[in-house]
Amino acid sequence: MLYHPDKHRDPELKRQAEQLFTYVHQAYEVLSDPQSRAIYDIFGKKGLEVEGWEVVERKRTPAEIREEYERLQRERDERRLQQRTNPKGTISVGIDATDLFDRYEEDFEDAPGGGFPHIDINRMHISQSIEAPLTTSDTAVLSGSLSTRNGNGGGNINLCVSAVFYATVGPLAIYLAVQKLIIMPYVRAQKEQELEKQKEDSASEIARRKQEAEASVLLMQESVKRIIDAEESKMGLIILNAWYGKFVSDNSQKPERAKVIDVTVPLQCLVKDSKLTLTEASKAGLPGFYDPCVGEEKSLKLLYQFRGALHQVLSGDTEPLRLPKQSHRISSET
Repeated sequence: MLYHPDKHRDPELKRQAEQLFTYVHQAYEVLSDPQSRAIYDIFGKKGLEVEGWEVVERKRTPAEIREEYERLQRERDERRLQQRTNPKGTISVGIDATDLFDRYEEDFEDAPGGGFPHIDINRMHISQSIEAPLTTSDTAVLSGSLSTRNGNGGGNINLCVSAVFYATVGPLAIYLAVQKLIIMPYVRAQKEQELEKQKEDSASEIARRKQEAEASVLLMQESVKRIIDAEESKMGLIILNAWYGKFVSDNSQKPERAKVIDVTVPLQCLVKDSKLTLTEASKAGLPGFYDPCVGEEKSLKLLYQFRGALHQVLSGDTEPLRLPKQSHRISSET
């Protein structure tokens, strides 16, 4: 009802409502169809797009669809594991077939066993190796081999680790120093580079989500006013301030700036009968929200009023949240 175009007379609000109502319609089509909903519950939008998956028969039950998709996912994970570990193996066998080619015909007649030539397996070699990626450029290789020749055999196991881990062959003290001074900073730098690339790749998507969130907040204004009036009349739940994103602690070891957005209006719009319930999912998907810091840890910070008393809570991004709660109340001494 909030996004229905007919609920808005202002031409600009009506245009924005039409765009957002399209998503509501798409969501309804998915969730009202048992097969589509079963796929979405497991794999989200990717499952609906059937990227890389086999097409599942429409006549199957939701339980059968789940089973089929889980099987396909296991197969995909196994393929990815093989690609990452790159397992290689060889088996070679030495056969002595001299008796087959270097004998006179009369020897075959005198040989026991019906005159068949004697063939020996006198040598065998088996080798196997797997790779374990440590970083984007470093890989550890574990290999082993087993050989036997004329009844005598032997084997070996080798571990070849990338240059970053060369100190593991030295004393433990040197390894710990390398771990702290080289490996950890290197891995941290790699993660930061990957995060920056992720932000660059998703910049257009973030801009789109931000625009949609701002449009949603505009469409919520009238509803929020009515909700606040109703809650104030019964000393109910009033959201005073709400912020979502990455907060900077006082004891942070490096200078950072907070990356948060104001979500006071969207949360007040979700209040019903003096209660607010958020499920166990990322809050970036809520109406009026967007992700202000992709790939980073986020929280929701709330200051609200209930029955005339102030309450405050800090909740993790995917943690469920229910308001009001006695444990959120700010004491008069504070």
